[in-house]
Amino acid sequence: MSSGHDSSGTTLMDLITSDPSAAPAAGASSQQPSSGGGGSLGRPAPPPAPAPADRKSKRATLMQIQSDTISAAKAFNPVKALPQRNRKKKPVSYSQLARSIHELAATCDQKKSQRQLVNSVFPKLAVYNSVDPSVAPSLLMLHQQCEDRNVLRYVYYYLARILSDNGSQGLSAAGGIPTPNWDALADIDVAGGVTRADVVPRIVDQLSAESTSDDVEFHARRLAALKALTSSSTSSSEMLEKLSEIVFGILEKVADTKQKRKKGIFTKQGGDKESILRSNLQYASLSALRRLPLDPGNPAFLHRAVQGIEFSDPVAVRHALSIISEIAVRDPYSVAMALG
Repeated sequence: MSSGHDSSGTTLMDLITSDPSAAPAAGASSQQPSSGGGGSLGRPAPPPAPAPADRKSKRATLMQIQSDTISAAKAFNPVKALPQRNRKKKPVSYSQLARSIHELAATCDQKKSQRQLVNSVFPKLAVYNSVDPSVAPSLLMLHQQCEDRNVLRYVYYYLARILSDNGSQGLSAAGGIPTPNWDALADIDVAGGVTRADVVPRIVDQLSAESTSDDVEFHARRLAALKALTSSSTSSSEMLEKLSEIVFGILEKVADTKQKRKKGIFTKQGGDKESILRSNLQYASLSALRRLPLDPGNPAFLHRAVQGIEFSDPVAVRHALSIISEIAVRDPYSVAMALG
């Protein structure tokens, strides 16, 4: 029986604690297959462990292969650097937006131009607190030639802003990015600039013609034109007279109180298409009447407001009640007689 020593006198502990690099040389001469019954000492020795230098060399080779593979993949499929993606875009100047409106208005029949106006140009222009009157000719061109509802919605909005701008300081109470006094710039422009006095009459004429049209196909545009038209300044007596004529003319046509409301005032209205169009005009005309300066001495003003109480549109009724309450503060007797 063996006591833990081999034939060369090396113990098992010596083999465990010995240097692995020297093990193959020592083991080659001592570990030979034996035909006798030596038990486990007759088995072949396990393969030697790789040297530390070999392991470092293989690791360096694998890392080099990985680096070459990544470089090749980037060459075939380049990826943008993250700093470029997070880089802030420069803000678009007002002059660039105005130039874009002029250019896109000339090609407003193309879907691409319409998308650019709705998605990019018009929303960015809204952050400025006033609109240059020189943009009005392009807006009027879009108003006449474009049929896209989203474009027209912005067109009416900006025409209303041009009409409502007093043009004195280029500033408004609504805030926004400050803009210069456009009329002052136009006066000193050697090439001849465009002022509000040049474009407001054209805007008023075009919107007035549309707001008085009875064509059912352009009913929605009629309502939008009336709303934009009543945004104009009423400091001019001529403008106020024109607005009053349009509003009272519409009220005279739709103020038929003999038609009874088919459902409750706070419920959905019923009826045919004609009654729905009438209800829309009732709301639009009374909303416009409320924007006009209060005129307690005008019997027609109070008469139309009292008639509005019987309208089928609930918002129109609210406008009528608001007008009547304001007149009642100044002339309660006339209001009481009109309601009686």
